[in-house]
Amino acid sequence: MAEVFSFASLILGQLWKAIFENVVFWMVLALVAVQYRKIAKTRESMFGIRGNPVLKDTLTATLFGVIGGVAGSFVLVITGINLTGIGISYLWPLALLLMLINPRFLCFSYAGGIIALSNLLFGVPRIDIPQLMGLIAILHLVESLLISFSGHAGATPMFTKNPKGQLVGGFTLQKFWPLPIVAIAFLPGVTGFVLLPQMPDWWPVIKFGHGLVPGLQAVLIPFVAGLGYGDLALAHTPVEKSKMSARNLSVFSLILLVLALLASRYRILEYLAAVFAPLGHEAVIYLGQNTEMKGRPIFVPPMRGVRVLEAVPNAAAQAAGVRSGDVILAINGVAVSSKRDIETIIWGRPQTLEIEYVTYTRKKWQRAFIKLRPHQPLGIIAVPEGFETVYTEFGSQSLISRLIQKFSKQ
Repeated sequence: MAEVFSFASLILGQLWKAIFENVVFWMVLALVAVQYRKIAKTRESMFGIRGNPVLKDTLTATLFGVIGGVAGSFVLVITGINLTGIGISYLWPLALLLMLINPRFLCFSYAGGIIALSNLLFGVPRIDIPQLMGLIAILHLVESLLISFSGHAGATPMFTKNPKGQLVGGFTLQKFWPLPIVAIAFLPGVTGFVLLPQMPDWWPVIKFGHGLVPGLQAVLIPFVAGLGYGDLALAHTPVEKSKMSARNLSVFSLILLVLALLASRYRILEYLAAVFAPLGHEAVIYLGQNTEMKGRPIFVPPMRGVRVLEAVPNAAAQAAGVRSGDVILAINGVAVSSKRDIETIIWGRPQTLEIEYVTYTRKKWQRAFIKLRPHQPLGIIAVPEGFETVYTEFGSQSLISRLIQKFSKQ
């Protein structure tokens, strides 16, 4: 037991260094804050309302990122992922290059698969494919956990058109997490690094394909990464969508991790792992997009009443229990069937509102009483009614295509 606590304390100590002694962590944290500020401005420009404070979103993301980093660090060290043998120097440049083709290709699954196939077919670069696939699998597994617990938080409401041309309501899910993490590396000198303690005979779980180079010692290396998640919720609520995305991504991650483990023992399976990394990730994206675009939209006008797209955080309606997807039937005894009906009642500035609504989750009739302060808004965004002229169009236009389009116009 003492050895377990000693091992855990070493990893946690290195994580402390990654956070408080590494300027890169604070740079990533600043970039995360900038992204949340952009999301807040988008929300305010579209609907004139503010969500959670940027500082709160940033601190929450940091907390989840640190928790994810702790979990990921233990898995990386226990599986024995060796950063010095997996071609990290090739991954980032190739991932950035692929991003110019399509933004979603900024992912190690695609770059890692290409590098692994190049090694198998042409012998270059010289990398340990099972170890590389193991790193990609573990990072995606951590991402799936973060999506499951916080991917829905701060979802931004929007109007868009589905493939049928129908104007519908929905949410864009965008999350960013700074991820301090610890892995092992084999170096010729250990000055300034913490040696990896004696590991059990079964370690590493993912065997080193090229074996250990004599004279090198295993050390713990703290580093910092940034994880991001982007998704769309039209046929599901943000909570439902994030759970689905997390489940699909975790299945992909676990399959790739098993393939990496088997490939470290049976070299022929390296081909399967290398092909599955990009194709499996592409399948996850296709399944998620297809489910929302072709599924039955939730946030459309009901047969009776007004459906709520979002109950604004910290506003009157949310405090009274109204939630996204609920259908408001009447206010102060007056039936409502459009946004204008609600605005007309609110315009009279009644001190108390009696709201009758049906919940989305339980389909249960509810009554809530709200006392409005002077000039206090009700705090709901209703689903589009079909006549709105401002809506969001989604596309994955690459930087290259945007530049070509720009110069062709000139």
